[in-house]
Amino acid sequence: MAALRDRIAAIAGVIESPSMFKDDVAYWVDGTEIVHFESPTAVDIRLTKAEIRALGNTPLVRRRSTGSDWIVVDVSTAEGADLAVELATRATAVHLPPDGRTADPPPTGGRLRSLRRFHGGS
Repeated sequence: MAALRDRIAAIAGVIESPSMFKDDVAYWVDGTEIVHFESPTAVDIRLTKAEIRALGNTPLVRRRSTGSDWIVVDVSTAEGADLAVELATRATAVHLPPDGRTADPPPTGGRLRSLRRFHGGS
């Protein structure tokens, strides 16, 4: 799991910071949480609905509710870990700020606490 965390953190544009959903680190782009670990063998990744549709069916990916922009990737195998990095890279690309605008940082302090309460996080 540490190696996978390092691979995701190394994606250009990604910032590692506390999650708004749970008491763990997450990976953020332009003030948006795009990846967090659901468990030692599952990673949640935020994609666009178009990106999710383009995935097709794969046994390594579980979709959430129809309207959700989050998917769950089984990272219990090297294949799953590689897929998670590929999808995290795609998620980064779609969440980067437009050229000429500096990326927003992840929320901290009171703003993070407020988001955690709203999302039912720790």
